[in-house]
Amino acid sequence: MASALLAGCSGDDGKLPIPSGAATTTTNANVYEQQRADGVTALLDKLSTALATGDTKTLAGLIDASATPAFRTRLETAAANFGTRPPRATSTTTRSSAPSPSAGPTQSPGPSSTEPDNPGRRGAGGTSTSATPRSTAPKQSGPVSSTPARPMPDDSRGSALRLAKLRYQLVLSDEAETQAPEAITDKLTDQGSSDVWVAPVELHYALGGARAPGVDEPELVVNEQMVVARYEDDWKVVGDATLIGGNAPATMLWELAGLRVDDVPTAGGTSVIASYPGTADTVERARGLLPGAVRAVEAFWGVEWPRKVVVVATGTGRQFTQVSGAPDADGAAAAATVFTGIDADKTVRGQRIVLTPNAQQIPPPALGVVLRHEITHVATRSITSAKAPLWVTEGLAEYVGRKDTYRRLADAAPDLASAVRSGSGPRTLPADADFAVSGPRAGLAYQSAWSLWAFIATRFGEDKLKSLYRKAAAGDAAVADAALSTELKITSGDLVTQWRRWLVKEAG
Repeated sequence: MASALLAGCSGDDGKLPIPSGAATTTTNANVYEQQRADGVTALLDKLSTALATGDTKTLAGLIDASATPAFRTRLETAAANFGTRPPRATSTTTRSSAPSPSAGPTQSPGPSSTEPDNPGRRGAGGTSTSATPRSTAPKQSGPVSSTPARPMPDDSRGSALRLAKLRYQLVLSDEAETQAPEAITDKLTDQGSSDVWVAPVELHYALGGARAPGVDEPELVVNEQMVVARYEDDWKVVGDATLIGGNAPATMLWELAGLRVDDVPTAGGTSVIASYPGTADTVERARGLLPGAVRAVEAFWGVEWPRKVVVVATGTGRQFTQVSGAPDADGAAAAATVFTGIDADKTVRGQRIVLTPNAQQIPPPALGVVLRHEITHVATRSITSAKAPLWVTEGLAEYVGRKDTYRRLADAAPDLASAVRSGSGPRTLPADADFAVSGPRAGLAYQSAWSLWAFIATRFGEDKLKSLYRKAAAGDAAVADAALSTELKITSGDLVTQWRRWLVKEAG
């Protein structure tokens, strides 16, 4: 996830020098290194199994007595999240109502087709400063049911996570190894350790679901460093890179307390909703909306994408930040999409739709818009450049998200309609800077981007709209300008002129 999932690269097999602080020995270096590697490999195998099975007793015996509380809690939380599944709720509490998962206009409660939800501002769009790009969707607002359902019990969110794969693996290389600080080595030696190693490891995993293989996604790899210590023939894990002054490892979904998951059948197979405490209502709404949202995007874009997604419902701003890598859960942001990377064969790895705590207040019709918006990013990710203008990427996602949910421009874009009527409508294509998180022009920028694609669909048709996106999203602003010329036979200036005339007509 934006900063939660970082793809790693393994080195070539080779020899590792003996670290400072290790006990002196007359054993041949190659034999020593092989024994060391074998011992730590056995430790990592036990650690992987203990975590994946929720075996807290075995896990406790693998953690060194000097491990920091934060590191110990990280592992214990992971084991708890993989542990015994809690019973599903049997309460007769009324569930929050969700609309039929069709792609058509949503009916009450919430906005009807003649009174749709209104777009708000978003978080930052485009590419994050971390290794994993993201894009965000606005918080959707609108009237809610006058008789809202009582809150869902928290144990209704699902069951324990079953990963399709979880394996820590030692990575040997010819590079000089990182040395443990002398203070750490001395402390472990005083405890009886005969060797201390900052071991380079990879975490290999594939997210599963309530039942493996769940979402059945491609394997992901994360590079880490683990400080390990030897006691006679056994090894224990002492800490992560923070123990030696390095950066904290990426936060995994299962390292945050209270994780539960639920499997939802969608067009391409099993989708997964992961969630944290306090999000039961969001999970319940998402369950009902997700199959229809995937079908709606499939109906628009086609079948050349997985047609299954991972949705993560966060209950606090800190959870959202840890999972998505966004700086904060902006008061107007509803969701962010994150991914790890794209392979040469266009396989996208680690895609996640992360809902902010704001989603808890969003009624089903508006949440459906958010999901369709974000799923559009998932569907188009493999052909979308990180350099693509935001009016292209966010505009199409808004167009698909809002398709068939409005009748008038003022319903879908009230701020834009008001600006047009007052004579202060847009005179240029929305600039990337206008989409900035909490920026004064963010709401208008997203509404303008949506209206551009709505105009293009009206004027040129959806087939031409989709072919335009495929070319315009493939590069930077210059590429987008060229795509307008080849696909629509107009310049960007001509597009703006025609779009402005359409806006005046539609806003009148």
